[in-house]
Formats: sequence, C-alpha cells, structure tokens
Amino acid sequence: MAEMLKSKVYVMVDEGGRVTRCEGGLTTPADLTGWIQIDEGTGDRYNLCQSNYFDGGLYTDDGIPRYKLADGAPLERTQEEIDADRLPGTKAAKEKELFNACNAAIVAGMDVETSRGTEHFSLQETDQINLTAAYNAILSGAASYPYHADGQLCRMFTAEEITALSNASISHKLYHTTLCNHLLTWARRAETAEELRGIAYSADGLPEDLAANMAQVLAASAAITA
Repeated sequence: MAEMLKSKVYVMVDEGGRVTRCEGGLTTPADLTGWIQIDEGTGDRYNLCQSNYFDGGLYTDDGIPRYKLADGAPLERTQEEIDADRLPGTKAAKEKELFNACNAAIVAGMDVETSRGTEHFSLQETDQINLTAAYNAILSGAASYPYHADGQLCRMFTAEEITALSNASISHKLYHTTLCNHLLTWARRAETAEELRGIAYSADGLPEDLAANMAQVLAASAAITA
C-alpha cells in the first residue's frame, strides 16, 4: 500500500514573533525563505491550516495579529499584548481628540467685564483678527473702537475695554494651548490604552509633574502679561 503524502504546515512571523501568514497542504510555498514549519501530517487538519490552527483567524477586526509563535507552536496572544499593538493608533486618535478640544475651547471664547456688565466674546479666527485690529488702533492712539459682544449690536468700545478684551483673549488662548501641550505630553508617554482612555480635556487629573509645570508656566506668563 502506497504511503500517503504528508501535508506540511508553515507560518511566517514578524520581528515580534507574531504570526502573520499561514500555509498548509501538499504544495509548500514556492520560496521557503522566512517560512517556519510547525507541523506535518495527513488530512484536512494540515491542509486547512488557518481554520484548524488559528481559531477565529490570524487577525483581529482591526488588523492586529492574534497569534504568536512560542516554542515552535502557535499560541494565542493575550488581550494586553493585542492592546499594546493598538497603542500607537490609539495615541494618534487621542492626540487628534485633544487638538480638536483645544481649538473648540479657544474659539468658544471667554467672558469679560465691560461697561455693560459681563459679556461673552467668541474667538473664531475672524474674531481674533478683528480684535487684533481693534487693539492696534488703540495702541496707535484711538480713544475707542467699534466692536461687539456675542449676540449684541456693534458699539464703540473704550480704549480700556478693548485693552481688557485683548488681555483676556491672550490669557484665554495661553491657558488652553498650555493645557493642550501638557495633555499631549501625557498622552504620548502613556503606556496603556486604559491610561489613554482616562485622559480628558481638563487640567483635573494631570500627573503631578505635569500639573506642577503647567502651574509654573501659567504663573510666569501671568507676570509677563500683567
């Protein structure tokens, strides 16, 4: 009786030992460079290697290898290992989230005390340009300049009001750009996805060293702009 031909099972792994490809059957890969044989035998188990050796597939839905090679055999990776592979992408998403939150906070503007009481002033790009023009006019000697609070008619703002608006806008933008910088530093040095999920656009919860540095920067800046 003729001996049945054996099928061989091969895998390819990346530099981290994660299984990235699998082939099995009577026909071996044409070029075995980089391939590692993990088994051989007869029957469908060896011909249909991916479904029999890698339950659920080689990759997660977002393209992360689910298996690694350990002592010559495929071993399912832990959730912690898979999450670690996701970390660069998770960090990039968190950075984008923080940038967007910072921009939204800046353009939302700030409340300023004027001769009409507490008024709110948005800081869209056009608002920032207009406010700069108003402040430059005051610096050039103008006693007043036309401007308007959110939802209000344009009126003549005194030089003191325009100066207060300009100072408030500088402080507002400085606070949020400084906060964003420190949050980004935290996100970039985070070691787990869980830590990244805990980072919100707020000074509350900043690590002690970052909170102390942010307070120092803001205090020094306040002394300069006062």
